[in-house]
Amino acid sequence: MEKINATEMYNAFISYSQAADGRLAPALQTALEKFAKPWYKIRMLNIFRDASSLSASPHLWSNIQRALDESEFMIYMASPLSENSKRVNREVEYWLANKSIDNLLVVLTDGEMRWDDKTNTFIDPTNNSLPEALDKQF
Repeated sequence: MEKINATEMYNAFISYSQAADGRLAPALQTALEKFAKPWYKIRMLNIFRDASSLSASPHLWSNIQRALDESEFMIYMASPLSENSKRVNREVEYWLANKSIDNLLVVLTDGEMRWDDKTNTFIDPTNNSLPEALDKQF
C-alpha cells in the first residue's frame, strides 16, 4: 500500500464497512476507475479507498481528512454494519461539515432505506442503513 500524495485529487472517496463490503468496495473502485477509459490511460477516474490508497500510520485520520478534502464526491456504501461503524460515521460527519450533501452518493448494499412521502423523512431512522449523521439530511 502506498501513502496518498498530498497534491492528488480524487473524483470520489468510498466510505464503507470492511466487514460488510470488504469485497464489494474494491470491485466498485475498479469498475469506476475503468468506466469509459480510453485505451491509452491506466484509469479514467481516481477513486480513494482506504485499503488501496493508505498505509498504516499514526497520522491515519489526518490522511483520511486530506483525502476527503481532495475528493469531489463521497460514495457511502450503506449497510447495517456501516450504519453502526464509528469510522464510517466520522467520515460522513466530516464530509457534511466540509462538503456539500449534493456530492454524497448512497449505494445500498444491505438492509433497507424506506422513505415516507407524508413526513418527508426516512422510516425507522435507527434501522435504515444510514449513519446517524445522515438520518435528517434528506
